[in-house]
Amino acid sequence: MNKPAVSGKHLDQSKERHRSTGTVMLNSRIAVEKEKFVSTGILTYVEGDILEIEMTEYKAFELGDAVKLTIYSPGGFSPFESTVVAKDQGAVMVLIPPQHQNRFAEKREHPRVEVNQKGALVSYRNEDDSWQVPEGQIPLTVKNISLSGIGFIIEEPVELDRDALVQLHLDLGFSMHCRAEIIRTEPMEFGCYYGAHFVELAADKANSLRAFILKKQVEAHFALKREE
Repeated sequence: MNKPAVSGKHLDQSKERHRSTGTVMLNSRIAVEKEKFVSTGILTYVEGDILEIEMTEYKAFELGDAVKLTIYSPGGFSPFESTVVAKDQGAVMVLIPPQHQNRFAEKREHPRVEVNQKGALVSYRNEDDSWQVPEGQIPLTVKNISLSGIGFIIEEPVELDRDALVQLHLDLGFSMHCRAEIIRTEPMEFGCYYGAHFVELAADKANSLRAFILKKQVEAHFALKREE
């Protein structure tokens, strides 16, 4: 990716946007260390499983590098090990280890990303607990997704009530079959929008979905920074 280096003005603005009272605060100083090299930067973004560090020596780090981080904030210093998962001009992104995620007040348990992916309704459960299988799968468009749920639009005339169970097939760059429970319905000019919680998402599917969300999250964040 190519974009202008982040200015000092941008950092000043981000302080106002992201001020936090958590143990680890945005705009805290971070030391980033890998084998035979150490640099410092500023914590500028925390969301889900990732955090962003703005730093002048970002080119010294490559995707997949194992790094040791030490965050210095008013709540003390927090050392932990991580991995570089993305970088852009003036910044690198690293994973937050699960055991350290509760230190970040800005973190959301399951970040939701906006997408535009295809999928299909395979079947749904009626009120009498019998499963209805349409003639041919009913196309849908995934509009947002997280590890806990999904929002999608179906344009064809099909009535899915709140609490209905559905079997979905999603195309997220990989094929994903899943079961979900409808928790929200919203009629639209063309079709209906549904919000649903995943039910019994298998570990392998959750891992693939987590990687997909991480990729979309990073892309969206860097695109927003370029716009700003």
